[in-house]
Amino acid sequence: MTNPFRVRWLKGWQFQVVLMEGHVQVEAHGFGICLRTAVLPGESPSAAADRLVLGEDRRRRALHHAWLRSQDLPQPAELPVPPLADSESERPVSLVVVEQNNPELVA
Repeated sequence: MTNPFRVRWLKGWQFQVVLMEGHVQVEAHGFGICLRTAVLPGESPSAAADRLVLGEDRRRRALHHAWLRSQDLPQPAELPVPPLADSESERPVSLVVVEQNNPELVA
């Protein structure tokens, strides 16, 4: 394996094995970003590269779908506006029901 290396099914990405902070890591460069992940025990550098790009792809797809869902929401200007109350109904209305005493029961 040469350093830097490419993974055939990950077009647009270039990978490099680096030793950083005492750990072997795979660094990915592509599409204007740089990603890095540790190589797990028993894992090949190409498998670590695949795992790294797959995780980034899932994260970006989730962000894209969240953005698409937010485009379907009504904008604040499109929300219905409740009618304004007139001056008499501006007084707060109590939601508590108070029973009046029956004059026959008062002794």
